[in-house]
Amino acid sequence: MSESAPRPARMTAGQARFVAIAAAATAFALGFVWPAFQKTRVLWYYPLEHRWALEITPEGLAMDWYGRTLVAGVLAIVAYFVALALARRSKPLGQRGHTLWTAWMATAVLLAMALYAHQLATRRPVPTPLPTWYVPR
Repeated sequence: MSESAPRPARMTAGQARFVAIAAAATAFALGFVWPAFQKTRVLWYYPLEHRWALEITPEGLAMDWYGRTLVAGVLAIVAYFVALALARRSKPLGQRGHTLWTAWMATAVLLAMALYAHQLATRRPVPTPLPTWYVPR
């Protein structure tokens, strides 16, 4: 009988899910604010015209919330599965690991919220011009 070397300890399923959720939340927050730092085409919804457009900047009264949420959601899903796969192969988290993942997640979410609030507070929408046929009474 040959003795085999002891297997290194692996993360529990709960710890792996925690890491994956923290990575997904961080990716969602960073993906949500990415268009503010890098010119990126996102979906814009024009509520007065009932249309969608994939643009960098709007041509009139439009909102990019749906586009930002879509970008952030896709990044979060990818980050979740990548982090889950990597975490399952990693050694168990200690208290410091939990604290670091929580701090990264909280920092990313708070910074994203602050930036988006600042953008909304300082945004000046451009009105759509009146149609040529319009005659004021």
